[in-house]
Amino acid sequence: MKQRIQLRQTGRQRGQALAEYIYVFPILAMLILGAIQFGFIYQTKVTLNYATFAATRQGALNSGAMTAIVDGLTSGMMPLFTHSSSTGGNRNLDLLKNAWKLSNQQMSNPKLTVITIVNPTTTALGAYRGQSESGSEIPNDNLMYRPTSIAGGGMNIQDANLLKVRVTYCYRMAVPILNKLIYNLVIDPPPTPVIGATAADMLASDSGGASSRPCTGIADEYRIPITSEAIVRMQTPFKDPGKWIGP
Repeated sequence: MKQRIQLRQTGRQRGQALAEYIYVFPILAMLILGAIQFGFIYQTKVTLNYATFAATRQGALNSGAMTAIVDGLTSGMMPLFTHSSSTGGNRNLDLLKNAWKLSNQQMSNPKLTVITIVNPTTTALGAYRGQSESGSEIPNDNLMYRPTSIAGGGMNIQDANLLKVRVTYCYRMAVPILNKLIYNLVIDPPPTPVIGATAADMLASDSGGASSRPCTGIADEYRIPITSEAIVRMQTPFKDPGKWIGP
């Protein structure tokens, strides 16, 4: 009799444990997927930080030209598009060429990447260009001996020789379920909140928000904006970059 009672209690405990596991498993799965997704986002952020510095340095060496900044950003973002570790001369060369091509396609796409030259400003260029020999650039020579007073553009000529670039890149989230959930909850939520809406309802709302928000309006892709900034002293005289916001 006692053995039968013990067997029944053991069976109930197993059934209770199974029910608890069914409740906990979706939450645990979401936590694991979330950790993987945010790991990818962090990797992209670190790569973008380096690429933004490389782009700003490239711009500092080429009079602040937007084309040079885009080339530097493309080279810095190449590790995200190199998907194989195979060895061999021709194989590696093909991988590098393909990675540069893929990187350049995304860095040159205004829907995916926004590059802003924050400093110097158009006002600073107009204020100091008259002091240069060509009359079209901010002087870069003998900065130690130039006056530190603010002469124009809200900054002195030393500060006008600091190139500051801001890059916002729309990273494509690759982890299923989490990418759609984050996108519809944070990036492009529905236009009006719905009382009693569940996570399934949010997942079903494809691009319900304003298409003017960054990283939205891209078909069949769920992207999140990642921003980085870098400052490098100009090594060449700053000229009109052609575009202050690119690519």
